[in-house]
Amino acid sequence: MMNEFLKELQDSARQVMEGAGTPAKEESTWGQLVELGWLLTAVPEELDGLGLGADALCMLSGELGRNLSEAPFLPAALAIEALVQSGLENKAELLAGLTMGGELATASLAGSDVTASGSGDSLTLNGKLVAVQSADNASQLLVWSNDSQCVALVAADQAAVEAVSRPGWDVTRRLFDVTLNGAAGVALAQGAEAEALVARLLNLRDFAMAADSLGGANALLELTIVHLTDRVQFARPLASFQALKHRCADLKVEIAAAEALLNDSLLKIEGQLGSDDAVFRGKKAKYLASATYSKVAEECLQLSGGIGMASEYPCHLYLKRSMLSEHLGSQGSYEADIAEAFLRQLSI
Repeated sequence: MMNEFLKELQDSARQVMEGAGTPAKEESTWGQLVELGWLLTAVPEELDGLGLGADALCMLSGELGRNLSEAPFLPAALAIEALVQSGLENKAELLAGLTMGGELATASLAGSDVTASGSGDSLTLNGKLVAVQSADNASQLLVWSNDSQCVALVAADQAAVEAVSRPGWDVTRRLFDVTLNGAAGVALAQGAEAEALVARLLNLRDFAMAADSLGGANALLELTIVHLTDRVQFARPLASFQALKHRCADLKVEIAAAEALLNDSLLKIEGQLGSDDAVFRGKKAKYLASATYSKVAEECLQLSGGIGMASEYPCHLYLKRSMLSEHLGSQGSYEADIAEAFLRQLSI
């Protein structure tokens, strides 16, 4: 159950996002969410944050997903979490710039193939990041090496950093491929500490993307029910036909099941992001939520009349976002990881 404070925060966030339109444009919503302090949600109180943890961050991600927000909230939250967990002496100053100063630190939403050499503030990084959201507006990049032995911040304005736009079907996230050619970076963690931090960050990404997916699925189903209520066929609203009612009810049940798994997982990890149990729960939550989102979007497309592809029709915007969300985070490997974990449990 959501506590009273989180419920108030959710109601406030929904009111803000409903006024932002669908999709909620990056240029208008980014400044607003910074001003409202949403990036401080999971920052501990001793670092001048709200100290609300991953469940509050996921709640905000869900509200942003409802309106197909273009703002790079999730990658910014990952960079902030990495800073919070680091041992940098000046992290309070850096956090102030990222949470309230409007500076953007972004990260890959998919994966990276980066190698790192050196240590401390004398790192050299080479390789490629994919699916880096809003890289053209970022002052910093959060980077982790492909062996998870280094997590670093890289200044985005270096000549050794090249960001190339990667247009896709989903127009609600602006993604870039970023190439590092000997870029200088500052280590946030190395060795075993970096490995634990990478697990924590990827787990947080999975939970937040699950929430984003379920927010979008709920919003789209609500829009579809409004369409069925307003559209008249044979002198009756489409919503009065039992077969269509059953299809909508089935979709709501699937969304509710995915929400229950997400909420239960967040409750049971008790803030222990990055533990083996939390990672497994995050993968399950993300896998089910994104698969449910895609199914809901495809069904709602048919319930809306089987409309052909239209670049600006809301139903298609949700469908395209759902299809991208399903693949971000290595969905294919999640299937194998989840199946392997279940088989291990059966063999015990």
